[in-house]
This record gives sequence, C-alpha cells and structure tokens, in this order.
Amino acid sequence: MNKEKGPGEVYEYPKLIMASYGGRELFSQWITAAFGFTVFFYYEAVIGLDVKLAALAFIIYQVWNAINDPLTGYLMEHVFFPWEKKTGFRRMPFIVIGGILWLFSYLAIFLGPTGLDPVAHQWEIFAWYTISLCVYDLFATLFDVNVTSLFPEKFRGLNERRTVQAFGTILGIIGLVMAAIIPPMFITTGVAITYRNSAWATVVIGLVLFLFMLPGTFESRQVRELYRRRRETMAGEKSLGFFATAKIVLSNKRFVGKVLLFFGYQMAVGMLQMSAFYITTYILDATASTISFLMGSMLVGALIFVPIWMIVSKRVNNNRMVSLVGGFFMVLTFLPMIFVNSLTGWIISLVLFGISLGGQWFMDPPTMGDVLDDVAVKTGRRDPGVYLGYQSFMFKLGQTSVAAIFAIVHTATGFVSGAPSLAKLMAMSPTPELAIFGIRIHAAMVPAVVVLIATLLFWKLYDLTPDKVAANKAILEERGI
Repeated sequence: MNKEKGPGEVYEYPKLIMASYGGRELFSQWITAAFGFTVFFYYEAVIGLDVKLAALAFIIYQVWNAINDPLTGYLMEHVFFPWEKKTGFRRMPFIVIGGILWLFSYLAIFLGPTGLDPVAHQWEIFAWYTISLCVYDLFATLFDVNVTSLFPEKFRGLNERRTVQAFGTILGIIGLVMAAIIPPMFITTGVAITYRNSAWATVVIGLVLFLFMLPGTFESRQVRELYRRRRETMAGEKSLGFFATAKIVLSNKRFVGKVLLFFGYQMAVGMLQMSAFYITTYILDATASTISFLMGSMLVGALIFVPIWMIVSKRVNNNRMVSLVGGFFMVLTFLPMIFVNSLTGWIISLVLFGISLGGQWFMDPPTMGDVLDDVAVKTGRRDPGVYLGYQSFMFKLGQTSVAAIFAIVHTATGFVSGAPSLAKLMAMSPTPELAIFGIRIHAAMVPAVVVLIATLLFWKLYDLTPDKVAANKAILEERGI
C-alpha cells in the first residue's frame, strides 16, 4: 500500500527495498573500483607491458565501448523479448546474467599470461589484455544499462528517489572502500600471481553483494504494468532507427550537460583510483595495504556528509544548484593533493574529497531522473535505456581518457614500466623525481581541471529548475506515463 509522506510525494516501497536497490552501487563499485585500482598498474608496473601498449588496449576497448554502450541502450528499449511477453519481466534477466558474467569477466583480465618476458611476448600479453577488457565491457554495460534504467521506472516520487540514492551513495562508497581494503590484502607488491588471487576474492565476495541487491532490483507488479502499457503504446508506432535516435539524444542540451558533469567527476574519480597504487608505492613508499587508509579516509568524509547532502537537497529542492555546489567543491579538494607528501596529509585531503564525492554521487540519479522525466514529457514515452546507454559510454570514455593521460604523463616524465617499487623506479628512471611528480599530475592536477570544465558546462547547459521539474511531474502524472 502506498504511504503518503508529504504533498505530492508517495513512497511506494519499504526502506529495505530502497536499501537493496541502493546495493547495486555497492556491487558496481566493488567491481569498478577494484578494476580502477588494480588493472592498469598490474599490466604496466607488475607485468611490465609498455605503457603505450597498455594505453592502446584501453583505446581499442573504448572503440568497442563506443559501439556497445549506445547500441545496448537502444536495443533494450526497442526490442521486446519472449520472456517479457510471457512473464512481464524485462530487465531482471539481463541484470542477473550481466551481473554474474561481469564478475567473472573481471577475473579473466588476470588469467592471462604471467611470467613471460614483457618485451619478447608483448603482443600475446597485449592481445589478452585487450580482449578481456572488451568482454568485461560487454557484461558491465548489459548490467549497468538495465539496473540504472529501472531507477526512474520503479521509484517515481522526488523524495523517494532522493532516499533511494542516499542508500546508494552510502553503499557505493562503502563498496569503493571495501575494494580498496580487501583485495589488496591478497596482494604482494610485484608478485603477479597474487593479483589473480585478489581477483578471485573479488568474485567470491561480489556474489554475496549481488544477492543483497536482487530484492531491490526485482521488477514489481507496478513496474511490469508500466511495461505492459508501453508495449501496447509502441505496438502501433514506427520505431526510430539507431542513428535517428542518437541524433535526438545528443541534441538534448539538458542531457548533454548532465552527462558532461557525470563524465567529469567519473573521470576525476577514475584518475584518483588508478593513481592509488602509484601514490602508495612511489610517493609514500608504502605497501599496497596502505590504500585502505586512504580510501577509509574518503569513506569517513562521505558517510558523515551524505545525510547532510540529503537534508540540504530536500530543503533547497534544486538538484541543479546542489550539483553545481558539489562540482565546484570537488575542484577545491584536489588542490592539496598537488603538494602533500605524508600519509596524514593524504588522509586529510581524501576526507575532503570524500565529502565532495558523496555530494556528486548522491545527486547523479535524481538529476538524471529529472532529465528522463523531461524527455518523457516531450516524447510521450519513456526510453531510459537509450539515454543511460550514452551515459555508460561517457563513463567508459572517462576510463579510456585516464589511460591515455597516464601514457602521456609517464612517457613525458620518464616513468618506466616494470618498476614495481620506489627503489626500482629511482634506479631505472632517467628522471625519477620528475616521474614521481608526474603521479601528482594525473592524480590531482588534471582531475581538477576536468571537473572544473565539466561543472561550468553543466551550469551552461542544464537548466531544469525546480519549477520545470514540478511541472514535468504533474504532466507525467496526468498522462499516466
């Protein structure tokens, strides 16, 4: 039974279901953070693959991603599958299949050749790296597009969406920190086989986290009824082709502004994640387990302030304004990282970063929900998978951009592949001090610039005010969309 919580707001689901759906962030971050922390460092510093080839693998992965993500999003909204006609379920089968295979495709990245000479066998290593990245992307997209598309379809009220995302933000950051603490426990720096053991631990724990999120991602009777009405509406319509749909999506300035902000903060977080092993190994000269102190600090900042972000968001009732505040604050949090040298300094910096990350993370789904509502008002139908496919593409584009920047910075500063410790880097690099400063470039300086530009573009393009959001919701309610 629906429970009224305030004028115009209805909570349709119990808090446990909201928390369970929020668990999709816990599961996703558990995998993507482990990927970000480990994969590039593993192939460059541990396996010894030339940084240019390591970056090229990411570029090929991005070309595949540029096709896979938008196409998957398009197909999810324009193809009706046999089981949907029989059972009414649409996204749940893809969430289950995609999530489990995504976990095991992460493991496959570390099952490639180890112990080979990285120069004599560089192409074998490169081939495994590239193919495993593309398989990883296939199942990551299948899971992500469907689980994220469910959010605006299942949770309809504005406050309900904020509550769900408060759970998602807290659980997502916990997943990120868990990925920084638990998998490195299985790693001995520089010993390739231990990274495979770490990946196995990621799979086993990931299966438990996956079970936690299943009740929240279950397609309820109301959602299945929404799908039924959509099938009836679309039955007599001529479906737009893929390229015609792409033109409509990319000409929506509000959507473009939203995904540019998403790209900016995801790229910044990706650069910091991918830099984590480099920071602990070469700046702090510490073991892999030190990452747990850094990410734990970020968790403290986020967990303390996510409830505050939620309270502020409800009182201000302006998703655009709160997103802008979070973006500009994130820029400021990168500045101390350019200078700090001690573990304490990094911990303080990451507490501040955690506060800003919590705000951006919290605001992302509600802001996208406002965009999707706006699209539904204009088109008379909901196609969340199409738009979220392009957002997923922007997320992966950020990861590829990170790899390219690492390759450029490491090449320019004299960072050498196959040097898994500070002592070896000092001995092997022609310019070791410059190579260490290069880590600060890709950990803090570039991310600050990226987030600043993305926030300014969001400010310019995204003009959904509270009045427009409220008007859209009233129209959708009237139309029953």
